[in-house]
Amino acid sequence: MTASYTPLFAETDFRTAIDRVLSQAQHELLVFDRDLTPLRLEERHRIKLLADFLSESPIRSIRIVVHDPDTVERSSPHLMQLIAHHSHTITCRQTPDNLRQLADGHLIADKNNGVRRFQFDQPRSALILEDANYLQPWRQRFEDLWQSSSSCLLPTTTGL
Repeated sequence: MTASYTPLFAETDFRTAIDRVLSQAQHELLVFDRDLTPLRLEERHRIKLLADFLSESPIRSIRIVVHDPDTVERSSPHLMQLIAHHSHTITCRQTPDNLRQLADGHLIADKNNGVRRFQFDQPRSALILEDANYLQPWRQRFEDLWQSSSSCLLPTTTGL
């Protein structure tokens, strides 16, 4: 497959691109978003895509960085259940206060495929396929965010 960059302008195109990238993932998924709402990971077919991805191999992983984990905890029971069931392969972190002004997001599968949303509140985005060079700066940005962030969306809640 040759490298491609496809601009997307509608929410439906964005979600179709999310499904395509999820279905092509082989090793690792990296997700950065404000609260995962635009990705609609809570929808049953996406939960199934994520569960199937993780079930194929014990070395597959999903790493998620969000600004607002509370929205995920309140509004995504199926995703929270998936996180609890696959706590050994799904890790979530929250950005520190000083980085919460970042207003874009991305989903990257392996090193070659991804979807970038340029602004959380706008549907304008891009589907990138088979282009590790284009995605490398975004992978590096994810790694930088990962290092700066702290654990969240833990699979169990402890209390007194």
